[in-house]
Amino acid sequence: MLLVSKSDIGRKRSDNEDSVCVRQLSSDAAYAMVCDGMGGARGGRTASSVACEMISKKIDMCYREPMPLSSIENMLLSAITTANVSVYDIACANPDLNGMGTTVICAVIVNGQICIGHAGDSRAYIVSKSGIRLLTKDHSLVQQMYDNGEISVEELKNHPRKNVITRALGVEEEIEIDFTTDYLDEGETLLLCSDGLSNFVEADEIYEIINNTEKTRIAEVLVDRANENGGGDNISVAAISY
Repeated sequence: MLLVSKSDIGRKRSDNEDSVCVRQLSSDAAYAMVCDGMGGARGGRTASSVACEMISKKIDMCYREPMPLSSIENMLLSAITTANVSVYDIACANPDLNGMGTTVICAVIVNGQICIGHAGDSRAYIVSKSGIRLLTKDHSLVQQMYDNGEISVEELKNHPRKNVITRALGVEEEIEIDFTTDYLDEGETLLLCSDGLSNFVEADEIYEIINNTEKTRIAEVLVDRANENGGGDNISVAAISY
């Protein structure tokens, strides 16, 4: 497995409110995470960094081999739920941080088996030679509108309220987390990213970059392309190539 990551401020923002982490747990196990903070520069940075740090510590402490998929999902549920309470409590205790929150997407991969927990509009893709596949559904207002038949695919991509998310870590005492499982075959790449990438680099561009770039440079080249395409938001990428 090869793990790479990069987080960049982009070209339009004055602060980077994203946090990203990739870590190898053993020769056959690793995890990756992207958190995209919200609530102003200080609030967003605090929410994403606290969430990323707490979830990482929980996984590092709890992961054991062998660990069945059901146990990995329970571990992620516990980690994300604990981080949610911590971010919420910090926000409640500090008026300057009131209302802060963060998206979260965290993937654990063991022997090619993937378990993903997520809330918000940060995404996970699997990229192979044959194509690119989105594994997650955005928790966003425009995604709800699309699902309800209120807007078209093109409107979904370009809607002025595209940045309004319907779920985030730390906003309320409890959080609803979606879980997804999949499998990563040899030669494929699992990509996690914030919307600073997915809003500025189309899926077909992501596919071309990952399949035509040295795997050690995937994160760097994807971030560069998002900046070339406008860089209107913070950009975070974490990738595991199998």
